[in-house]
Amino acid sequence: MRVKVRVTGQLIDICSADHVDLADRASVDQALAQLNIPHDQVGLVSVNGEAVSKAKRPHRALADGDELVVMAPLTGG
Repeated sequence: MRVKVRVTGQLIDICSADHVDLADRASVDQALAQLNIPHDQVGLVSVNGEAVSKAKRPHRALADGDELVVMAPLTGG
């Protein structure tokens, strides 16, 4: 299956992919691993506009055509 990918912030330097091909029912964590995005570099993740918490990422299955947005952690003061 093919999932659309959009990354933001400093993650653009790590991942320039606009999609990822995955096995059926792959998880968000599996997609991040295939994209070579380190977990400690990930802030907010959403699938089709719905936030996916860190605890749910290993279990949240993706489907063909989903849009995965990965944002870098917010920092600053």
